[in-house]
Amino acid sequence: MAPKLSKSDKQDLILTHLRATGTCHTLKDLEKTLPTVASINSIQVKEYIQALTDENNLRVEKIGSGNWYWSFGSDEKHERERQLAWVKADVEKARKSCTDAEAGLAAESTKRQQECDDTSCDAERETLQGKKANLREEMCRLQAAKMSATDSVSNKGVQQLQAELAGFREQALQWTDNTYVLEEYLRRLAGGNGELVEAILRECYGDEYVDGEGLQEL
Repeated sequence: MAPKLSKSDKQDLILTHLRATGTCHTLKDLEKTLPTVASINSIQVKEYIQALTDENNLRVEKIGSGNWYWSFGSDEKHERERQLAWVKADVEKARKSCTDAEAGLAAESTKRQQECDDTSCDAERETLQGKKANLREEMCRLQAAKMSATDSVSNKGVQQLQAELAGFREQALQWTDNTYVLEEYLRRLAGGNGELVEAILRECYGDEYVDGEGLQEL
């Protein structure tokens, strides 16, 4: 007995068939051909076509009085390339934010090391170094995620890529919040010297610095 096909398997069979035809089809045509292609009932054809259309795997265009459906291999390739470029851009932005935060922490650690002579500074310096190590680890993880996205994009669907991208954004916002905490700590250390704080932030953030606001929003 042949193994039972899942809904996903049947959708794949439908897409493979449509791409192999290299042409457009009416719903009436599909109701005749797809039951045999995907082992489904004719009354299920409309349901499967709608699902594939909602997932952007199948294109539809109203021509005349009816809808025409098609799926070309080049469409899928272009969509995946677009998604990959989007993921790369967001990962690169997150990486730059982590790098800038790391540079700011390194500068602050050096400054504190030069200014502090008593043992109370050791604990504060250790805390900053720990944050620096965490940021470095996060940057490495994002780099690995970028490589993973590049290597496996051909095997991933749009929804999976979007979910991963949402995770990257959440992590970037988390580390941005950490940076704001360090800004507040720096202001306390500066004892109200706003010009000194702004000068340090401008040097640490570089192009990401916005006058009067600090770190540029992602």
